[in-house]
Amino acid sequence: MGRRHLDALAGDPRVAIVGVADSIDAAARAAAQPFGARPCRTVGDLAALGAAAVYVTLPNAFHGAAVLEALSRGLHVFSEKPMATTLDEARRVAAAVRRSGRAYQMGFNRRFAPAYRYLKHEVAAGFVPYSANAKITDGDMLTPPWYVDTALTGGFLYDCAVHMIDLVAWLVGPVRTVWALGRQSCYPDCDDVALLLRCGDDRPVALTTCGHASWAKPTERVELYGDHALLASEDIDRARHATREAPDAAWRLFPSPDDITALGYVAEDRAFVDACLGDAAPPVTVDDAFHSIAVVDAAYASLRGGGRPEPVAAG
Repeated sequence: MGRRHLDALAGDPRVAIVGVADSIDAAARAAAQPFGARPCRTVGDLAALGAAAVYVTLPNAFHGAAVLEALSRGLHVFSEKPMATTLDEARRVAAAVRRSGRAYQMGFNRRFAPAYRYLKHEVAAGFVPYSANAKITDGDMLTPPWYVDTALTGGFLYDCAVHMIDLVAWLVGPVRTVWALGRQSCYPDCDDVALLLRCGDDRPVALTTCGHASWAKPTERVELYGDHALLASEDIDRARHATREAPDAAWRLFPSPDDITALGYVAEDRAFVDACLGDAAPPVTVDDAFHSIAVVDAAYASLRGGGRPEPVAAG
């Protein structure tokens, strides 16, 4: 993730990349050298270089502490998902963001990918999703190898499904209640999970996620059901809007010049720079970030309770 953001930021003339911090010196040097940046070890080192903003792209369990330190040093912060791996830490981060007056943006890149932006455009134009079905799968939970270590990830839902949870809240409405069933199938974590989400206005959404599906496409799919109409997307580059009058509407294809553009990183990083410069508010807010963690927390509570309904905590 760090290298993807470096590649995206390098194309923005408003940005100077001054440093890359990593606890492993060789990794810091390898990442910094192509951009003429200084390798270093800590958030404090980056602040000492005169950085105005930092990107937090560490393994999940370290996001909260790094964000809190960066905010305490007066830095704007872009944090990769998840916001934190516990609800208590997410609350601490949210409170710190609100006190700081600094820009904070959560790394939900899917919101900036072409297919999902098309769905959002159609919803904003008047399509009302009464219910939905969604899936997101992972092909290999050993890439990176720490991905199966729940002490670092917080659990499978914090790393993969949190993307789709955010998209559901963004496209359908905030999640109010979660029912969850799951099992450990191929990895030392609960890697098959089915969620039933009750969103605002009692809109039901079924969401499934799997950690061992191979990389066969589509790895992501969303179907929004409206008034005798369907909005659907597959992966990040194709979508369709079918209606009673046009049930066979063709798929719209959204080609991109490269992967970091297709995956939304270029657009989300430009939006963060806009926020740092005071030109716009961060498009993915601290409230959005907290809500995604509250939903995951409720899902794990439901899993522990054998699928009982769990309310989603307020921020």
